Amino acid sequence: MWSRMNRAAEEFYSRLLQEFDEEKKGIHKDPFIYEADVQVQLISKGQPNPLKNILNENDVVFIMEKLPLDKEETSHVEEPQCEETVISDFSTGENVGPLALPVGRARQLIGLYTMAHNPNMTHLKINHPVTALPPLWVRCDSSDPEGTCWLGAELVTTNNSITGIVLYTVSCKADKNYSVNLEDLKSSHKKRHHLSTVTARGSAQYELFKSTALDDTLAASQTTITLDISWSPVDEILQTPPLSSTAALVRVNPVLCRVYSVWIYF
Repeated sequence: MWSRMNRAAEEFYSRLLQEFDEEKKGIHKDPFIYEADVQVQLISKGQPNPLKNILNENDVVFIMEKLPLDKEETSHVEEPQCEETVISDFSTGENVGPLALPVGRARQLIGLYTMAHNPNMTHLKINHPVTALPPLWVRCDSSDPEGTCWLGAELVTTNNSITGIVLYTVSCKADKNYSVNLEDLKSSHKKRHHLSTVTARGSAQYELFKSTALDDTLAASQTTITLDISWSPVDEILQTPPLSSTAALVRVNPVLCRVYSVWIYF
């Protein structure tokens, strides 16, 4: 099992490195296929980026998604598999866009990426020192309880040496295909409750620090830090909090069972 995993990490790193080297030479290529089910694309400056609301537009990143079905395959598909999230509509008869990978598969890919960059894995058949590759992001199907839609990994380097890695998890339990706009929702409330005016307020909560399932041994002593944000007026549904929002930084200490709040005004 370990030899198979080592070989997978070596091949995975080698393929990403090849793509990265060609990009540095100015050779721009279409997305490539990894292990028959994964589409990989190196996104550089100026290219459409599905993570533009999360990452800097100048960031160079690897994006991994499930390989789209072609026209011939989609003609035989009636319903998508339960473990996949379809980004495009099969009924259009056009090429189907990127699909999301099962969360377990995404974690496997992130694991290969981190394994290949671990400076202590000297037994891997990779040239050392290991070349630091751009961050890797994998689109997930939100099939886990947390509703994970993206997993990411970014290297930490000092003097061209890899000193660590930062792992990212982006989750969303909202209905991403919600089509009702804010004005229609306000009108509906006015009619239902016989109101002359309706005021909308927005709220959002960000978990800045929280133990995960991998931290079971430390969970009892760790502190949870969240950022509660509110704002008004609201311009659209699922709006990104504006800079004028009011925010409360909340820290919960599970040992002392105390809650600390600090109000912040942007």
